[in-house]
Amino acid sequence: MNSIFRIILFNICLFGLLDAKAQVLSIDVIQQGDTYQDSSYYDILALDNEYWICGKYGTLKSINADGAIKNVAYPSNGLDIYKMEKLDDNTIIASGDQGTIYKHNLESGEWSRLQVAGYKDACFYNLAVMSPTQVYVSGGNSKIAHSKKTVPEGFILESNDGGITWKEVYSNPFKMVWCVKKNPFDNSLYALMYTLNKTHLFKLEDGEWEKKEKIGNSIFHEIQFESESEYVATGGWIGKKGRVHYNQRKVTVSNSGLIWGRVANDKYELLPACNGQIIFGDKKGNHQLFGTKLNKDFSIYEAVFTSENTAIAIGSARTISMLTIIDEG
Repeated sequence: MNSIFRIILFNICLFGLLDAKAQVLSIDVIQQGDTYQDSSYYDILALDNEYWICGKYGTLKSINADGAIKNVAYPSNGLDIYKMEKLDDNTIIASGDQGTIYKHNLESGEWSRLQVAGYKDACFYNLAVMSPTQVYVSGGNSKIAHSKKTVPEGFILESNDGGITWKEVYSNPFKMVWCVKKNPFDNSLYALMYTLNKTHLFKLEDGEWEKKEKIGNSIFHEIQFESESEYVATGGWIGKKGRVHYNQRKVTVSNSGLIWGRVANDKYELLPACNGQIIFGDKKGNHQLFGTKLNKDFSIYEAVFTSENTAIAIGSARTISMLTIIDEG
């Protein structure tokens, strides 16, 4: 290699390194509890100018992008609310403990609450809105959601009238159905079913739940779709390793504990995990683990982007953090 070529190559590498930017995830904890008995925040839903947070003991709050928090008044019966979705532009539907379904009209301010007959001992852990009339909920024994050991008694229910009446379309006493999820690219419905340290991906085909593939030998709590055939599943082991599966590419994150969920925009992804930690991904295959010391080892369950480089994260024991992605380079 002649000297001129070596100089050119050195300059290319040098300027490439100088131009490269690393990202840092700044975490500002604006609220947290003192014990695990404090109300946990399980889900966060983006509305027009605010974000609604639901959780343990029937907690329902709103927060804006600046971190201002308010209580939301509704006919609470003190039962956990696990999941919220938009049923249509003006309606929120939410699922909770003891077989409870809530609906709220954003224009009129009206609320309705339904306890589905036969499911008083069950948690409606997750829900998927296929259309304003067709909705699915999944879950299992309430004790599972409260970290107690018992037979899962998993199920999936279907409503074809916007959440007024429900019928069971799947049940298995030995599986917990953590997640039902719509693939928006082909309008198909999937579910993550867990049993005996194994999670399988199921798909609803011609009215039957068909096993498609084994995701992994651990709990996979959430799945999202990037196309008709591409998915991202998150899970792992509490207190141990986190796992992210991008179809055939499998990522293991040491010391993160179970990865509860994922939110992504065009440039970045955030994966909430255990012990106050969040995994930052640059959507180029790189992942970094960030965290901040909390009062106890509280989990972070969900996050939502409020701009390209800012987000809100929520978790156990009233934990709320404001996140900022900072370019350093």
